[in-house]
Amino acid sequence: MDQEKMRLLTRPFNDIKTRPGRSGQSISYVEAHSIVQRLNEALAGEWSFRVLEHDVREGEVIVLGELRAGDIVKQAFGGSEVTRMREGKVVSLADDLKSASTDALKKAATLMGVALQLYGVDEPPQRVHAGPKLVEQPPEADAPPNNRLTRKQAEFIGKLAKSNGMGRHELDELAKQHYGKSAAFLTVKEASEFIATLSTAA
Repeated sequence: MDQEKMRLLTRPFNDIKTRPGRSGQSISYVEAHSIVQRLNEALAGEWSFRVLEHDVREGEVIVLGELRAGDIVKQAFGGSEVTRMREGKVVSLADDLKSASTDALKKAATLMGVALQLYGVDEPPQRVHAGPKLVEQPPEADAPPNNRLTRKQAEFIGKLAKSNGMGRHELDELAKQHYGKSAAFLTVKEASEFIATLSTAA
């Protein structure tokens, strides 16, 4: 993918929304139509998205989606709660699956560099897997000293490196080539740029 397309894909959004999350968190997000508009703008409409698999469970639906642009292919899971009436009857699984598909599209687009600013400093506390259950991270655990990359950025860089078949040494060498320092010492801005680089390396 050329640099102009990457510049358009990774350009910050101005229309960031917030909504209440669990445990009183405030979650930042970009609406789906803005993601689609950005993909159309950057890729001139030459992209496609499809649902590869879906699973309907008791309380949620999960889909695996695939975003394709030229020879770049990104896959991501999306999910949505099953909407029920007060008496417990399901309202519309089709709508729930549509919401899960939209979620998968947005997450796959992130792997192409779209909405990377949501991985910046102003993030709510993150929920991370710790064994079989989720553990809430306190806000200070994600606060980067001296504008260092956030915990979420570091984890995302690690996942992208793994998907590209890179070990820690190779990852640090690549970071040093671009910024003269190991990946763990990047700033928030450098980490966002590095994520964009890794997203197109596959």
